[in-house]
Amino acid sequence: MRLIFLAALLLAGCASAPKVHGNDRGGMIDWFATNERAVFDAATKHCAQYRKQPRITQMQKEAGGSVLFECS
Repeated sequence: MRLIFLAALLLAGCASAPKVHGNDRGGMIDWFATNERAVFDAATKHCAQYRKQPRITQMQKEAGGSVLFECS
């Protein structure tokens, strides 16, 4: 049982960051087996390219959902 838990923990650490689609005004992040913190970190990293801060405008957490954000 411990081996299964450790394997799951290691795999979770290997998960890639959410994919961001956008430009200097904002963007969209696909919600796929991720969490709010990972989404906010991805939006922050994206907006930082333009010396801006993200503002989440819409969040659909179900499978196939997406997160919309603005860079300001």
